[in-house]
Amino acid sequence: MWIFYKQGYFTYIAHMNKKERRLAAIMFTDIVGYSSMMQKDEEYTSRLRARHREVFNRLHEQFGGQVIQYFGDGTLSIFPSAAAAVECAVALQQAMKRNPKVPLRIGIHTGDITFNDEDAYGDGVNVAARIEALCVPGGVFISGKVYDDIKNHSRLKAKSLGEFTLKNIYQSVEIYTITNKGVTVPEYEWNKPKPVGKPSKNKHRKSTRQNTTQSQKGGGKSKWAAGLLAFFFGPLGVHRFYLGQRKLGILFLTLFSLFIFVLPDMAQFIAVLGFIAFIDFIIFFTMPKHAFDAKYNNIDTSSKQESYFPEEQTDVADPKQMLSDQFEDYKGRGIKAYRSYDYDEAIHFFQKAIEIKYDDPEVHFLIARCYSVNEAAQKAISHLDVAVAFGLKDPERISTHPDLAYMRTDAEYDQFKENGYRLPKAPPPLNPDLFDPDSTDEPDLLAQLNELQRQWESGILTDEEYLLLQQRIKSGNI
Repeated sequence: MWIFYKQGYFTYIAHMNKKERRLAAIMFTDIVGYSSMMQKDEEYTSRLRARHREVFNRLHEQFGGQVIQYFGDGTLSIFPSAAAAVECAVALQQAMKRNPKVPLRIGIHTGDITFNDEDAYGDGVNVAARIEALCVPGGVFISGKVYDDIKNHSRLKAKSLGEFTLKNIYQSVEIYTITNKGVTVPEYEWNKPKPVGKPSKNKHRKSTRQNTTQSQKGGGKSKWAAGLLAFFFGPLGVHRFYLGQRKLGILFLTLFSLFIFVLPDMAQFIAVLGFIAFIDFIIFFTMPKHAFDAKYNNIDTSSKQESYFPEEQTDVADPKQMLSDQFEDYKGRGIKAYRSYDYDEAIHFFQKAIEIKYDDPEVHFLIARCYSVNEAAQKAISHLDVAVAFGLKDPERISTHPDLAYMRTDAEYDQFKENGYRLPKAPPPLNPDLFDPDSTDEPDLLAQLNELQRQWESGILTDEEYLLLQQRIKSGNI
C-alpha cells in the first residue's frame, strides 16, 4: 500500500507489481477547465478528452514515453531523457492547438522515482505536479534540472521565470517556460523577490551599507534599549529622550518634578506616568523591528532592499488571478480591435483568451462573428458550436446577428440550425489546409495518399479522419 499525490489529492492504491527505481523525466498534463466544461457539455468535453488521449498515445510512442496513469483530465508519464520529454511536450501543444483545440498545461521535472507499469511516485513526481499546476494553458513549464539537460539542445528554447517556493517542497525551484513556436509563453512578469535570508552576497553587502548609513542618520536606536529605559526610568521620560522625542521627555520630567517638589500631596499621580511608561515598554517589545526602524530610525522599509523585504511580499502572485487578469486583457484588446474593424487582430487576441479559458461562450461567439465577417463560414460555425455547447446565452442571436450574415449563407447552416446550433456527432471537421480546394494543379493520387500518411503519422489527423479521407481520395471525392 502506498500514497500517490497530485495537486493536493491523495490516492491510496494497493500495489503488487514489481517496482523499479531510477532517474526519469516526469511529465504531468491536464486539460484546463475540464470539470467546468464537463458540467456544461459532457459530450463535447468527452470529444476533447478522446482527441487528447489519441494524440497523447501516438506522440509518446514516437518519443519513447511511457504513460503511467490517466486521470479524468490529465496524465502522468515518464521518459528516458529530459530532451525526449520536452520534445514530446512541444509536439503535444502544437497538435492540441489544431481544431478541435484542447487547452492543455504541461509540467516536467527530472528526479529519482519509483514506478512500475501503472504508477510512479517520489519527490520528482510531486515537483512535476506542482510545476504543471503553475503552468499557463497551452504552455510547457520545466524545472531548472530539466533546463540544465536541454539548454544546449539545438531545437529547444526556454527562458527563466524565476525561483518559486512550491508547496511541500523543501527547496525553491527555478522554473523555465519553453518558448518554441506553437507553445504559449506567459506575457506577464513571473519573477518574484528572493526569499528573506537568502540574498546574494553582493546585494547583501550593498543593502547592509545602506541600512548602516540610515541607522547612523537616525541614531541607531534599539527597541530593546528603549523598552528597558521605559520600564526602569519611565516616569522620568528617559526613554523619550533616548528616542529623540525631547518635548515628550521634557513633559514627563516636568510632571514628575512637579509632583515631587511642588505638589507633594499629588505624588500619587506619578503612578499614572509609570503606567504610561509601562504601556510604552510593552509596545516597544512587541513592535516588529522593521516597524520600529521605520518610526524611530528613519529607515524606509518600503524600499526593495532584500534584508528588509517583508516575508509576506515574497510570495508569488496567485497564478489563477494572473491568468484571470490576462484573460480579461486579451478579451478587452480583442473587442477593441473588433470595434476598429481589425478583425484579424481581434481573432488573434480572442484566440489567446480561449487558450486561457476555453469554455467561455461569449469569446467563441465573438470569434465566430469575426470569422463570418472575414467570410470564413466553416470556422465561424465551428466556434458557434463550441459557444452553444458551453452555454451561450440566447443562441437565437446566431440567426439574427448581422455579423453572422455571411455564415448563414453557408450550405451547412440550415442543418446546423435544425440541430439546435450544434454540429452533427460525426467526426470533427477535417483539416481545411490539408488540400487546397482552389488549387488548379491537383496532385496525383499517390502524392495525396503520401501527404495523408504524413499528417496521420504526425498527429494532425485522428484514425477516423485518416480512414475517411483515405476513402474519399480513392473514390475521387476530394
